[in-house]
Amino acid sequence: MRKRVIFFDLDGTLHREDMFGSFILWLLWRQPLNCFLLIFIFPIIGCVFLVQGYSSRWLTSLLLWSITFGHSESTLTKREEQFANWFRKYLTPFPKVQEHLIQHISSVDTEVWLITGSPRRLVEIVYGNSYFLPRVKLLASQMVRFCGGRALLVRCVGYEKVLQLELILGKPLNIKIGYSDSKMDDPLLFFCRNAFRISSSGELTKIK
Repeated sequence: MRKRVIFFDLDGTLHREDMFGSFILWLLWRQPLNCFLLIFIFPIIGCVFLVQGYSSRWLTSLLLWSITFGHSESTLTKREEQFANWFRKYLTPFPKVQEHLIQHISSVDTEVWLITGSPRRLVEIVYGNSYFLPRVKLLASQMVRFCGGRALLVRCVGYEKVLQLELILGKPLNIKIGYSDSKMDDPLLFFCRNAFRISSSGELTKIK
C-alpha cells in the first residue's frame, strides 16, 4: 500500500524568515566588493525579471553568481557555515505548523516532503541537528559551481515544484495535505486534497 504524501513548504511556513534571501543579503554584507559586479549586471537582471518574472531561475542565478564570483568553493563553504550560525540566532519557528509536521512524521503510513526554494545545502546546514530533517524527504533548489562563482541548477519554486515532484512520484500527483504560506505554491496545492495557508504569524487557515 502506497503511503500518503504530505507536502510542507519551508520559508514562511515552518519558520518566518526567507532563508535564501537572507543568505544573498548576508553575502553582500560579507563580500561588499561584489556589489560593484552586481551594479554592473543589474540592467541584465532587470531585463530577465521583466521577461521571465520573479520565479525565473536565470534571474536568481545571475544574482547569486554576481555576489559569489571571485571566491573559491572552500571560501563559500565556510561562508555557508558562518551564515547558518548567524541565521539560527534570528530564526523564528512557527510552533503550530511544526506540531503538524511532527504529527505527520510520527505516522507510519505517511511520506512527508519538505519542498523549498532555498538551496538544499543551506537547509541541511541550518536544520542539520533538527528532529524532523532526517525524517522527511527534501526537495530543494540546487547550487552549482559556475564560471568562478555559484549559480542555480534548479530553482524549486512555483510550478517547478510540481515538475520536480512528478519526476520522482510520477503523474498525476496525489497529495493528501499541503502546507504553504505562498500563492506561488498554488500549482502544487492544486494536487492536494487538503491544504492549509500559513499566515505571517504562523497561524493555519484551511483553504481546501
